[in-house]
Amino acid sequence: MASLPADSPPDAPRLVVGLGNPGAEYHGTRHNLGFEVLDGLAERFGLKFARQARTKGLGPVRAKACAGDNAAGPFLLVKPWTYMNLSGEAVAAYARFYRLRPESIFVIVDDLNLPLGRMRIRAGGSPGGHNGLKSLIACLGTEGFPRLRMGIAIPDADAGPSLGDMTVHGDMADFVTDAFSDEERELLAPTLEDAVEAVTRWLNGDPLQDLMNRYNAVQNEVHPSDSDQRSPPDSLREPTEQTDK
Repeated sequence: MASLPADSPPDAPRLVVGLGNPGAEYHGTRHNLGFEVLDGLAERFGLKFARQARTKGLGPVRAKACAGDNAAGPFLLVKPWTYMNLSGEAVAAYARFYRLRPESIFVIVDDLNLPLGRMRIRAGGSPGGHNGLKSLIACLGTEGFPRLRMGIAIPDADAGPSLGDMTVHGDMADFVTDAFSDEERELLAPTLEDAVEAVTRWLNGDPLQDLMNRYNAVQNEVHPSDSDQRSPPDSLREPTEQTDK
């Protein structure tokens, strides 16, 4: 377990972590939204991911990463190249090596308790049943890292087992590793753009509370034909337990 410091060196990078599963069979699936947001960030900053090179003091790390810099300082974009339930191993290695504070680690993760077209930023909290977050919390020894949760549930009264006021099609473990449909992709597109913008603002030094105020009330419309319209939700529903593979 990493023991995260109260203070980091002045030149310590900020770490943005996208959660997902490696391998072509998981590309474009609901569970890999964290990877997709990181791909969008890398494109925005003109960076390319590569396998983490063996670095003295860092040790062997199974991850794909790229490094950037902006006016607010250096940063790393990291995809743990393990399966979801081992994601924390790579993140803890970076945290130890760079002596990162929890608030310097921003995690992007799919969330079965939020509808598709919705995202929510939080300063910390429980894993909500997500195995990737469980691994991070176990390996870092804290729940106090910020995260951006990307909704993947489909509002459909006629489909699958209920989860809060959302439903999923069939088995939940299969659902999260399914690819998005074309219509779902159309709905998801503006949310991915919002996510990339939100993380970019965080990297530029915007306070987390400002980002929460700006993005947590955004709800892309359920109907793909209206996906360019947005309206605030009636309430912010606390998540129930999430099941993932």
